[in-house]
Amino acid sequence: MRRLSIAFGLVSTLFTASVAVAQTVSVGNLPGNPNFGFNQTPVTLIDLSNPANASGNLTDASFTWSATPCPAAAKIKFFRPSPNGSFVFLAERGPFDVGSLTSFVFLSPPVAVQAGDLIGITRLTTCGSPVGQTPGAAQGLIGFASDVTFNVTASQGSLFPNATLSARATGNVTQPPPSTEPAAVVPVVGSTPGALGLAFFRTSVQLFNPGSIRMTGRLVYHPAGAPAMAGDPFLSYSLEPGETRAIADLLPAMGLTGLGSLDVFPIVRVFNDAGAGGTTGFVEEAIAPARALVAVETGFLISPPDTALYRFNVGVRTLGSGATIAITVRNSAGTVTRTLTRTYPPNYFEQRDSASFLSGTPIGANESIAVQIVSGSAIVYGATVDNHTNDPSLQLAKTAP
Repeated sequence: MRRLSIAFGLVSTLFTASVAVAQTVSVGNLPGNPNFGFNQTPVTLIDLSNPANASGNLTDASFTWSATPCPAAAKIKFFRPSPNGSFVFLAERGPFDVGSLTSFVFLSPPVAVQAGDLIGITRLTTCGSPVGQTPGAAQGLIGFASDVTFNVTASQGSLFPNATLSARATGNVTQPPPSTEPAAVVPVVGSTPGALGLAFFRTSVQLFNPGSIRMTGRLVYHPAGAPAMAGDPFLSYSLEPGETRAIADLLPAMGLTGLGSLDVFPIVRVFNDAGAGGTTGFVEEAIAPARALVAVETGFLISPPDTALYRFNVGVRTLGSGATIAITVRNSAGTVTRTLTRTYPPNYFEQRDSASFLSGTPIGANESIAVQIVSGSAIVYGATVDNHTNDPSLQLAKTAP
């Protein structure tokens, strides 16, 4: 007996807390034995080795200076690295008076940063200097011969590898307010026999936490044929930093069987498990709500080239506002053969064979289905299954390029 399984990697929590949590965000470092400084004035130095460990609001900073007292000598700055090698200037605070070799300053107002952002420090006068330690972190730091208040590129600066800048900022991790929408949706999951009785569809799950703090959340299952309810079953998870956990068969682990959809983060792999015969299949992507089809947009599905060899189902998952969709079917020559309209409640999922979806007439070979969102938003997909091997494939209804 064949099985269909779904595997996905969870890269973040599904639901966020309603308030900020008492966790610390930090960026930069204070090495124990700083042993070099800088002569150029002005100079801005960016630490490349100790990016922000989370998103949050930075409220204070500490840095080491080579001499004191030095009035109005230093600024603390923050940058966001980009893939093209540039550094986007985010904010600065100061100038600060330097009254001790290691100074502590408040950042007012706090500076909002994202995970991966970088700290910098600027020398404004010839009194004293920022310092660092070498040997230090491999990525080192980069210096620019100015009081940088604009975006800069790596080619404009001087790289100092194997060095650690002595500057650090800390604050509180923040999380966005709760949302009525999940972070992403797996349109279809199941633990159910196939239409021909030759396959059995199952859902296997991999959860992964790539972050540096514990990750918690829920996987919420919504059964097919009914709108989502507050009491829909869910599975809670808690993952330590770097931990990977597998759930061999999701729905039985939740005490469930059937077909439905799952509110969760990417990535999903769908495959046929034929036991000793191995697996075949494809990757099904979890869809962020922002990527769902919305009002006025039209997505397209293409039917199989041979409807005797393949069966074709259509699935619809709406989001918080429900959806009304206008359906237009064209034959292989491009001629419109039928039109109809369907309306769905919020957070609703169904999967139907093509005849049921099209109100009685099955889809023909090489035909197209245009799905226009009249109101609301929805994820629409076509699922093709080989009648001989039960090998599945899935296409999302997407707008034309």
